[in-house]
Amino acid sequence: MTSYKAKQIILSSVLVLAFTSFLTGKTSQYVSGLSPFFSSVSQMEGNFFDRAKEKRFQSELAYNKSTRNKIRQVILEYNTGLDETSSLLIPEWILAESKKYGYDPLFLTALIITESSFYNWAKSNRGAHGLMQLKLATAVALASETHLKWKGTPTLYDPEKNIALGAYYLNKMMTRFGDLTLALEAYNQGPSRLSRFLRKGYLPHKRYSRKVFKNYRKIRFQPI
Repeated sequence: MTSYKAKQIILSSVLVLAFTSFLTGKTSQYVSGLSPFFSSVSQMEGNFFDRAKEKRFQSELAYNKSTRNKIRQVILEYNTGLDETSSLLIPEWILAESKKYGYDPLFLTALIITESSFYNWAKSNRGAHGLMQLKLATAVALASETHLKWKGTPTLYDPEKNIALGAYYLNKMMTRFGDLTLALEAYNQGPSRLSRFLRKGYLPHKRYSRKVFKNYRKIRFQPI
């Protein structure tokens, strides 16, 4: 009887080793706290998740490359007033700021189109400057909040800093109003004015946000 049980144990061990070898392509390696079989299963799961992680990484790289190309294509349609190097770097800055706040980079691109048509030296009759058309007083406060080095008005004609401040401002409006349409309207006409309208139960016309969404749809579905 003892001999029979011993044979069963040996046979079971052989089957486990064979099964593990069949699944993994190699004999099992022991992991502390697990039997050889479950150690191999654990390794298989780790390999699976590593492959999935690598696949996601490659997919993200492909998406970023495609998005950069699309933004560059969009920029070529406008007179940015910038040298070639700065123009080439704008997609990188848009991607970086979009990732920071969870935007679709093409949405931030649409906002820049709406504000300045990508002309870096744009200045409105209301005193807004640069790609994302920020007023001085607003920009100074935003620079302080983000610890961005402020060097006066020229800071707003630095496209990297202008995009950083504008992206942060939109996120701030989104946090305050909890709605993208309202955040865009606040970005355009100022949060205090919008808040006064809302307190009176009046929702202003959404012309600005509609224009941003229209530009977004246009470039979002534009083939490369």
